This record gives sequence, C-alpha cells and structure tokens, in this order.
Amino acid sequence: MTDPISLRLSRSIGASSLMALVLFAGATLYTATGGSARELLVKELLINLMLVLGIQLFIGNTGILSFGHLAFAQIAAYTVALLTIPVAVKSQQLPDIPFGLGSVHMGAFPATLVAIAVALLVGGLIGVAVVRAGGIAATMITLAVLFVVDQLVKNWQELTKGAGGLSNVPTLDGTMWLWVGGIIGLFVAHWFGETRSGRFAIATREDEIAAPALGIGLFRSRYVAWIVSMGLVGLAGALRVQAIGSTSPKQYTLDITVLLLAMLVVGGMRTPSGAVLGTVLITVGNEVFRQLGDPKRLDIERFPDLFLGVALLAAMLWRPGGLLGDHDLAAWLRRRTRRSHEPVARVPPTRTAVLTADSIEVRFGGFTALRDARVRVGPGEVVGIIGPNGAGKTTLFNVVTGLVSPVRGTVMLGARDLSRAHPEEVARAGLARTFQNLRLFGNLTVLENVTLTAMVSAKYRPAEPPIDVAWLLQVSGLAGLEDRMASTLDYGNQRRLELARAAALSPQFLLLDEPTSGMSDDESLEMVERIRTMGAAVGAGVLVIDHDLAFITTISDHIVALADGEVIAEGTPSEIRRNPQVMEAYLGSAADDETASSNNGDE
Repeated sequence: MTDPISLRLSRSIGASSLMALVLFAGATLYTATGGSARELLVKELLINLMLVLGIQLFIGNTGILSFGHLAFAQIAAYTVALLTIPVAVKSQQLPDIPFGLGSVHMGAFPATLVAIAVALLVGGLIGVAVVRAGGIAATMITLAVLFVVDQLVKNWQELTKGAGGLSNVPTLDGTMWLWVGGIIGLFVAHWFGETRSGRFAIATREDEIAAPALGIGLFRSRYVAWIVSMGLVGLAGALRVQAIGSTSPKQYTLDITVLLLAMLVVGGMRTPSGAVLGTVLITVGNEVFRQLGDPKRLDIERFPDLFLGVALLAAMLWRPGGLLGDHDLAAWLRRRTRRSHEPVARVPPTRTAVLTADSIEVRFGGFTALRDARVRVGPGEVVGIIGPNGAGKTTLFNVVTGLVSPVRGTVMLGARDLSRAHPEEVARAGLARTFQNLRLFGNLTVLENVTLTAMVSAKYRPAEPPIDVAWLLQVSGLAGLEDRMASTLDYGNQRRLELARAAALSPQFLLLDEPTSGMSDDESLEMVERIRTMGAAVGAGVLVIDHDLAFITTISDHIVALADGEVIAEGTPSEIRRNPQVMEAYLGSAADDETASSNNGDE
C-alpha cells in the first residue's frame, strides 16, 4: 500500500542531497571570484531558503495563506540574541532587562535549540486559532500576528531595545552552519511530504469537504504542518541573527514577507523543488536589479521592487501554479523507485452491521428539508433512493455522512450511533461516499488519490484486512493510468477514480451520490456493473441516489422514494415502478405532458 520507511527515507535524503549539491556547486563557482559581497549574497540565499521552505511546508501543503511566519522567525532571533550576547555587553544595552535574563549566557548551539523551542511554543498556541479558523480568517490572523509581534518588539524597550534592535550577537564563522540549516530544511520539507501527516495535509489542501468524507481530519493534519513549519522558520531566525550579528524589526516586516511569498509563488508553492527554484531566482534577481538600479549605473530608484512586481505578474499570467507547478524532484524519485508487483485480490470480509437512518428531520431556517425520513441498508445490499429535484435525497445523504446534523432522528451503523458524528468519524466508522459534483484531488495522481484513502484505512480501520491499491485500480478499470493527474482524466475515468478512492477505505457501506450524472446510457450500464463489482470486492453494501430511474431500478435490491422530504414509498424495483405515488411524484410531469400530447393528437 505504502512504500517501506527505508525507501521513503532514502528518497528524502536523495532529493535533499541532490538539491544541496547543485546549490553548493553554484555558490562555490559564484564566490570563487569577487569579494565578501558575494559571500553575503550566499548567506542571504541560504537564510531565505530556510524561511521559504518553512513557509512552503505550511502554505504549500494546506493551501492556507500565511503572512505571519516571519513573526516567529523574529521571536527565535531575539531569543538567540538575548541568550548569547555577553553579560557585560547586555548590561549596557539592556540595563533594565526583565526575567533575570541579564545574568544568562549560552553558547550558540543551546541558544539555537531554546530559540526553536520558544518559536514552537508561541507558534503552537497561535496555530490552534489559525488552523481552526481556516480560509481568509486564518490568513488575517497570521497578518495580525505579524503586526502585533512587530509592535511588541518596537515598544518593549527593556527587553528588545526597541526599533534600534540588538547588536553584538556572537557570529558564526563562515557559512557552514547556514548550509547545515539549509540541508535540514530541504530534508524536513521532503520527508514531511513522504509521511502520512504530510499526505493528509495535502488532501485537505485539495478539497476541504472530500478529505473529511474520506476520514482525514482537517485540524490535526494542518496543525502538524503548522508546527513543523514553525520549527523551520525558528531555525532560520536563530541562524540569521548569528550570521549577521544583530537583529532589528526592519528585518521582519511585511515587505520582507511579501518578498518570501513571491519566491514561493514564482517557483511553485506546492513542492519543495518550486520553493528552491523561486528562492534562487528571486534572491539573485533582486541583487542583480539592485546593482543595476545603482546611481552609478541605470539610476532607477527601487528597481528591485519593479523586478519583483514583473516577476509576480508574469508568473500569475503565464504560470499560475509557479514555474515548476507540480513537477518535483521528490515526486520523480517516487515514481522511479516505486515497487511494482502483481495485483493481489482481496477476499471480501464478512459483514454483519446494518446501516439505518430513522425518523430523520432536518430544517434550514423555517424550511423543513426532511420529515420522518428513513432508510435501511443491510450487509452486501444495494439500496437506491429516488425522487424529484428538491425531494431531499442529497440532504439525507449528508445527514448519514455527518455533513448535516438532524434536529431529530438517529443514524446507526450496527450498534454505533453516528447521529452527531463528524464526517471524518463517520468515514472511519466504515462509511465512504462520493459526491454529485466530482471532488477528486485534482493535483494528485490516480495512484496518490487511491493510496491516500488506503492510508486512512490502515490507520483508523486496522481491523480491516489490507487492501492492495494496484488490485483496486485494476478492478476499477484504471490500471495503466496510475501516474496521470486526476484532473487530466476524462469524465468517465474520473467517476471510476472517485469510486475506487471511496472503496480504498475498506468501507462497510459505499454511499454514491448520482454516480452516473453526465453519463450516456452505455456508460450508465457499465457503471452498474462497476459498482456491483466494487461493492462485492470490498464486501460493502451500497446506498445510491440518482435521477436515472432506469439505473436505480437496474442496480438496486431495494428502493426508497422521497418527495418533499418524506418517504412516499419503498420496496423492490418492480413494486416501485408500479407505485402510483411514485409515478405521480417522480414521473408525474412527464406523464401529464405525454397524456396531453396524446389527447391533442386524438382531436
């Protein structure tokens, strides 16, 4: 299902080492001639690299834009300065320093560790609010944090010496420790993408509704990414102050944040490779245009700002996903080192649990969407739900899967009450769903889409026998398309992929919302066999809704008919076809039109 940890570790080390070697070779050639200014640029590049990788780890994997990461780098930088400045010097710079810090002195290494810990502690507390908020609210929280920390540093004179900053910080010799920090940043960014937490975070980036419906919790996945990114920016801040010997608020402004985000956007924010490329291009380009804008040359004021604006505009117009997009060295290594094997069929487990939703009532304001609705699905059974538009079919589905909370009624899976469960809890209990409107992880491959759900099953449904993803792709008709991006598949294959992804959860029941929507008659018939085959393969019962009456009556063992939020009939397909209430509610308008047409013709 997933590659062994040794293989994933070797890929992370390999990708990080290769990138570091290329950067080191370029830096060595660049600094072979020229003065200390070139070494300063290399230092700036390495510091930027650590910061951008830390930002990418959160933004690129969760999709939440953050303006606040630099604030935590600043916290780490000031922590190192306060701990490493000699006591005698500190008494002169900060005569009224609080917390007894005036007599504290540490070496570079322990001070760096303490600084990272402080950044993690403060970042961890703020991260709870950021991750819970999500979306634009989370972005605004991070922006507020940047401003608050900036004002705190400028105004807490006794601790920070205000806007002037702190100096006389012991410096590190050369660039060795910056290279160590850069390599650590590269490895952490690559390794995170190989971990289960990293893959789950990417799923939440791709679709905030589909991920929980497959058992992936939004908060935990994103919070782990936030914490790891705090560690990287804390490391960057700690090394930065020791590289230049001083720190001040002007090094951590919104302008610098925008510059770092530009590096991420230009290179490609979804991958570490994009972060590295963008950092190199913008850092070098910024320096080139600074020199060109010098009064002794072109004499153009703020020329680097013009370069940055043009670079961002060009990227947004021609490469919205960044220069590399989803192309990544680590992903290439993943494909090259993937261990292929003959698909292994799985013996479907014996199920005993029954899925029931009883006496369901749902209200939206003053509108009652469902009233005393019910459905029951037995092990291995295929139950269909039909009804005209607005009947409440999808609402009932959403109640069963935890997206909508009923005001009355119960949802039970065997003896387990799921009436108030969250979507990820419902999925982990054994209910996997698809959506009327496709919700695939478009920027991931076919294999990655299905493997993600198999990883959820392995973690949260350990009692289930492991499922072979290669076999599941073969059963679903997707063999040979493993490395295709989901967004590039044709519509029929996208529907098959969504079904395979749901089945990879090893669910007790598959809940399919209009799986033949947009399909031709031939494709619908093929989907009937596909659903039955898939359900039998994983030992799952099926609850399906669809507007296609022929499809529902062909696939279902039992059918529930809804109209105006109420159950008007249920029974076998033949009983439903003959039921007058169903004909009136579901086919009434068509039948009336046909009758009227016939009467006009007789006249």
